[in-house]
Amino acid sequence: MSASSYVITTRTGTHFGAGTSASIFVTLFGERGQSAKHKLGGLFRRVFSAGDVDAFTVSSDDLGELYAIELSNESLFLKDDWLVEEVTVTRGARQWRFPMFAWLPGNSSVLTLEGAARTPAKVRSAKEAAGRAREISQRRELYAWRPRAPGVDLPGSLDIRPDHPLPAAERYRDLADKSYEVTYAETYAEVRLSAPVLAQTWSALTGMAELLKDLGLPRVSDAWADDLEFARQCVQGIAPVLLQRMTAVPEGMTLTDEVCYGLLEPGVTLATAIATARMYLVDLSILEGVPLFCKGTGEGAERRWAPPARAVFFRHGDGHLHPVAIQLGRDPATCPVFTPNDGPLDWLAAKIYFRSAEGNVHQIATHAVRTHFSLEPIIMAAMRNLASAHPLYKLLRRHFRYTLAINEGARQTLLADGGVFDEFIATGGPDKGYLQLAQRAWKQWRFADQRLPDDLRLRGVDDPYALPYYPYRDDALPIWNAISAYAQGILSLAYRNDADVAADPELQAFWRDLTENGIPADRFPFAALTRLHDVIDLARTFIFVASVGHSSVNNLQYEHYGWVPNAPLATHRPPPTRKGEITDADIARMMPSLAQSMSQVAIGRALSTFGKDEEFLYQKGGWYRSYFEEPEALAVEARFLQHMREHCERVLVTNEVRPVPYEILSPDRVTCSVTL
Repeated sequence: MSASSYVITTRTGTHFGAGTSASIFVTLFGERGQSAKHKLGGLFRRVFSAGDVDAFTVSSDDLGELYAIELSNESLFLKDDWLVEEVTVTRGARQWRFPMFAWLPGNSSVLTLEGAARTPAKVRSAKEAAGRAREISQRRELYAWRPRAPGVDLPGSLDIRPDHPLPAAERYRDLADKSYEVTYAETYAEVRLSAPVLAQTWSALTGMAELLKDLGLPRVSDAWADDLEFARQCVQGIAPVLLQRMTAVPEGMTLTDEVCYGLLEPGVTLATAIATARMYLVDLSILEGVPLFCKGTGEGAERRWAPPARAVFFRHGDGHLHPVAIQLGRDPATCPVFTPNDGPLDWLAAKIYFRSAEGNVHQIATHAVRTHFSLEPIIMAAMRNLASAHPLYKLLRRHFRYTLAINEGARQTLLADGGVFDEFIATGGPDKGYLQLAQRAWKQWRFADQRLPDDLRLRGVDDPYALPYYPYRDDALPIWNAISAYAQGILSLAYRNDADVAADPELQAFWRDLTENGIPADRFPFAALTRLHDVIDLARTFIFVASVGHSSVNNLQYEHYGWVPNAPLATHRPPPTRKGEITDADIARMMPSLAQSMSQVAIGRALSTFGKDEEFLYQKGGWYRSYFEEPEALAVEARFLQHMREHCERVLVTNEVRPVPYEILSPDRVTCSVTL
């Protein structure tokens, strides 16, 4: 067999610590055999520094078509890791690309498949098939399912222990650069500078401007107590997915025409408003019976409240919602219905209690369960069963980025015993109310509800004539449609028909693993993954939730929670059971302490601060990394990015006439994956 020269070109990442001084070796795998293990390097020149593109020539027998390479990092130091963007191999006019975009830890090896997108049916040889199987086998060891805790029903997740760390491919690229833990620490340190001045006279009602003087005031700081602002946050705030059309007065809520006097429009009765789709509701009854923070006994006990509140809104002729009523529980005997007709302190207190309850539901159910933790089992099943050359893997991989890392970070820092949430959230504390709340949310979770059109229809908020002003819906729908076309375009290149889908062993293994270990099969609208339409449906919904779904409930956290009176994540007085008894002192005592306020500000800012290497649905010049190389697939990507560019322009124009701009669903602000 004649010898051939292969040029190995490596591209090292640009992040801090990306380079390595370790010895790097490569082995080439082709249809005619494999090469020897070649050391990459040279005398008198430094290689593998951050941002470097290095080329090396190795000699080997003619291996035919290459299907994989193996890189080995042999280091004298345990932490001499290497951040590899990609490797290309050239022989004459032929070039093979091996995309990686991951860390190669010291004293480890990784097999990477050639970059062409192929289903198992299109594999060219038995050796290539064996390479795919080996890659998947390696990943299955790295991505093990976490054993189920007795009595806990939550989505399947990655098992991480001291002897089984987070896989290197999932690590933050630069932990020193704006991971949420770092931003939290930086923000807490900044607001702490004001603490000595504020400590003796602290009130969240009067001290926030001083506390936030170096961070910038959230937009809500001037208008947080205003009724229109209260309603606006339901359609473009931190949890716009909680709003629903009210089709009847909720059970236990004493709401009549007399109670609503002057709050609707002249000549409009409550019954008429309901029948004509002008009444809307946010119902937080999921909190009913959830254990709330209680530490200690007697008068010295610390208690926090977040009542199972519900708020009713009326859509006025101007198209905007106006608040009509708030009830802080479900028992009419002890939970009166508050309205703007009541005393100003009663009404203000009701709004604060409602926002506090909404915050607990948002953080645990709407944010953590609906996005972070429901996505994790799909990522797990893909990493464990789909080769890196699989078209579905290539389509989704961009939208996996950092999610397993941030989820584990949340478990270790936010939700752990004594963690950040225990410091200030009402459902934290010894009784782990947030865990019960999460399980309730997961029990209600259905895949079909995550599709945007179905979600809007089920909540009765899909009609722009009935609800003209709903920025979340109006900005999200064009992205949903573009993602649908994108997923269909890519996957239709891979599968000609349903028979191809049913015959794909990697895809079928993905489905079995997902439904046996991650998400029960009865949560999906299809019993098997044997139709092309269903694969497209799964892909588009995953991408939407990972991008738009998460951004819509995450990226406004500082704007919403940074001004603590707008939405304290715990109230410190029990909700009133009668009207007319709330005083100014009661409002002040409801608010979090200085330390709790500082924690809420810091976590709100940390969870809504982008990192330098964030990747968005639209980026001028294209995405940082490319998983596809086929012209047809690249054309589909280009069309999607063009749609995103056009939507950026639409959002910019629309925001000029909105009372408050809604910028987080402009595609250049929507992250591709759950990274925060």
